[in-house]
Amino acid sequence: MKAFQFLPLLLAAFILSSCNGQSTKEEKTSTPAGGDLSVYYFHFTKRCATCNAVEEETKLALDMYYADRVKDGTIEFTSLNLDEDLGKEMAEQMGVSGQTLLVVKGEEKVNLTNEGFMNARTNPTKFHEVLKAQIDEML
Repeated sequence: MKAFQFLPLLLAAFILSSCNGQSTKEEKTSTPAGGDLSVYYFHFTKRCATCNAVEEETKLALDMYYADRVKDGTIEFTSLNLDEDLGKEMAEQMGVSGQTLLVVKGEEKVNLTNEGFMNARTNPTKFHEVLKAQIDEML
């Protein structure tokens, strides 16, 4: 019975490794950024369904909860391809080496990759709530 409790974790690990993703737990570190809040999604050209879902569900959550702030530029979403020069440059600046979802404001950087990969396809409502809670905390 206890083996089934670890199934979601094993599934997430498999998905991340199959997408060349990095090991990601929520972490807060420093990065150069302005006063506004930015959400960055780093990905490769070759993407699985989960990779696409993380991006789409992030955009959907931003639209649902922060449409006015996205429209006025207070919150910005940027999707960056790690196989392209701009994506590589930004990844180096942010300390990213694989698929990564970051929420950044000023010196604060929060990695929500694990939550995205675990929930974007299977439980998007939970993912939206986690993303919203983190953004609300940073605003």
